[in-house]
Amino acid sequence: MSIEQPHTSSSPALEVRHIYKTFRERRRDVPVLRDISLTVPAGEFVSIIGPSGCGKSTLFHLIGGLTAPDQGDVYLQGRKVTGERGNISYIPQQSALFPWRSIEDNVVLAQEIAGTKNLISRDEVREWLIKAGLGGFEKAYPHMLSGGMQQRASFLRGLLAPQEVMCLDEPFSALDALTRSDMQNWLLEMWEENKRSVLLITHSIEEALMLSDTIYLFSARPAAVLHTIKVPFSRPRRSEITDDPIFLQLKREISLRMAEQQHRT
Repeated sequence: MSIEQPHTSSSPALEVRHIYKTFRERRRDVPVLRDISLTVPAGEFVSIIGPSGCGKSTLFHLIGGLTAPDQGDVYLQGRKVTGERGNISYIPQQSALFPWRSIEDNVVLAQEIAGTKNLISRDEVREWLIKAGLGGFEKAYPHMLSGGMQQRASFLRGLLAPQEVMCLDEPFSALDALTRSDMQNWLLEMWEENKRSVLLITHSIEEALMLSDTIYLFSARPAAVLHTIKVPFSRPRRSEITDDPIFLQLKREISLRMAEQQHRT
């Protein structure tokens, strides 16, 4: 079972064009984003990596319409949506499940908010929960699940949402190393089956290389796009790719560039 994508044009799923953003802190202007442009083609997986505090999450807030840029615009499928809310599916660092709702009810929440809850039946939702390794936990509450299971439910909620673009803000950063590795492999399998348009923020170079078609490397704040890296590996991918000499070489090169930027922060 796969999710039909609502592609309505040949335009990219997401375009960010020449975004600038400055915040006022302690009576002075602090530039955060400087001429940021990037593209997420329909059905592709794109990642952003950069130093801590460089403004990656601020960019997500701009894409989601939570705040407005000083300059520049955001386009979804060719339509200008700058400052508009409700156009993306957002998955945060923590699972953000509502503790008073069952896992099944949490998963359908995005559809309820969008008024599209009848597009996917409860039987189909339960099938997806089984696919996500959450079969038997439909009526459980978030506190009854492990961190990894909660993040699977959170991702599934985003996957079943009606929006075309999924924005993932370091969704595995709070997990231990082993669980994070398992979740990366699980996400890869789920994404390759459904090919949603994804923009991921991550600090993990290995995670970005394993999952992505394209990686944008951001500079230290104010963030600018330093490099655009086209990941040269075919799909489907599996965890064994991390031993490939080309993978290791790319990881070293990106790590050096990241270290240079980290010294600037």
